[in-house]
Amino acid sequence: MILARHADSMLWAGRYLERADTIARCVSVETDAVMHRPPTEARLAARRLVQALGLQDEFVAARVSTGPYAVMDFLVSDDSHPGSVASAVQAVRENLRIVRDRIPVELWEEANSLYILMQSAKAVSAGTREQTGGEVSRMSVITARRGCRSLSGVMTESMMRDEGYAFLEVGRLLERSILTVELLKSGLGTGSDVFDGNRLLAFTHSLQAARREIGHSPSWVAAARFLLQHETLPRSVLWCLGRVEQRLDDLAAAAGAVATPRRRAGALRAHLEYGELDAALAHEPEAELSGLGAALATLAADVHASTVAGSGLAQVHSQFVRPGHGVAHSPSQQDPKPQDSKPQDDRS
Repeated sequence: MILARHADSMLWAGRYLERADTIARCVSVETDAVMHRPPTEARLAARRLVQALGLQDEFVAARVSTGPYAVMDFLVSDDSHPGSVASAVQAVRENLRIVRDRIPVELWEEANSLYILMQSAKAVSAGTREQTGGEVSRMSVITARRGCRSLSGVMTESMMRDEGYAFLEVGRLLERSILTVELLKSGLGTGSDVFDGNRLLAFTHSLQAARREIGHSPSWVAAARFLLQHETLPRSVLWCLGRVEQRLDDLAAAAGAVATPRRRAGALRAHLEYGELDAALAHEPEAELSGLGAALATLAADVHASTVAGSGLAQVHSQFVRPGHGVAHSPSQQDPKPQDSKPQDDRS
């Protein structure tokens, strides 16, 4: 049996790890594409990424330059807002610190090392940003991606398949699903002349797999179907929900406290697998994705509620819900934790 506060920390550590990995990958794709684009198009692409991650208000408040390298710094190294890679890495470390007695020592060492490396990169970037033209931030992205892969590898190969691992994996897969839906929404309304399916698939780490099945220049609908409904792609929402349902079944057998999330996950999976998704994506894609995003946010809120139900605690430690939609507090604060109610997510 796992303690409620440990389950909560495992859940959020998984979510933050997936967020850090995804944002770092998106920034890496954008950075590599900058040199091949006209300046106006590069700035537009960077702003679309900020919008997809829900950080428009923070971006405006920070008065960041619209240049692509400045946007990259904002998304990677700027921990003054909760939507950066640096902030997510810090949150991973803090959540794993709470459960150090339940995780392999190698996992804690990797998380701590990644945090230290990101802080060092931030310090160097702050002092040399103008002289390097963004190269320091590029190194921060490489550091973050390698660190996240190392954490994932240690987690997969070293952790016992107990309740803690189940909560950690559920957190990762829910965050992945939510981010995938948001990135798909970012491709809407851009027009067929500027929509880049390869860019979208690269954001979700699915480009090579997609090329084997849907070709090299997919339409938005083809890319959306691939990322939402593919049965064997670990990045598809359908695959993630199937895995979440399995893990919630395991947790129900062990603790019996996740009945509502199990039903909701099953209903969402059935909608993607058997619903009339093709017609919805063709005729009203924005409404379909908004509804799916809201349903995933509610599922994530239900899973979180199941981890603290009956614990007698107002909250274990405050978290922000999604980049740009809440403020992270210190673990010692006892404010009620924000619920995952934003349609854009609980990208938390």
